[in-house]
Amino acid sequence: MAQESAPATTDGRGPVVIVDDDVSCLAAVEQIVRHWGHDTVTFRSFEDARAYLASATPAVVIVDVRLGNYNGLQLIHFSQERSPATQWLVVSGFDDPVLRKEATKLGALFLTKPLDLGKLKEHLERNERPATSA
Repeated sequence: MAQESAPATTDGRGPVVIVDDDVSCLAAVEQIVRHWGHDTVTFRSFEDARAYLASATPAVVIVDVRLGNYNGLQLIHFSQERSPATQWLVVSGFDDPVLRKEATKLGALFLTKPLDLGKLKEHLERNERPATSA
């Protein structure tokens, strides 16, 4: 399975979900987010992330725009009705104004690679919420 998960948090925060089919980008973002004290759940495919999001309601999801035959915006559409409080960060290697506009319309923060780590950290801290028990 393409999911890697961190142990349960001791401070009450839920994990940050990270979705990217580029293994090196996924690992780098995961390492940074963990360094900041967040637990993570990672996925390398749209399909695996979608299956997880069908039953989970994470506080924050960081998703790459390009995910094989799909894109990160489709994940937002899929889970928005079910989990409207989830905060989304859409990441792209290109500053495409059309994608930026669409992400913004969906309520997501649009970031380009290389990531502005200050914006990323600020967004994570502003949008974290206590984990709920299942």
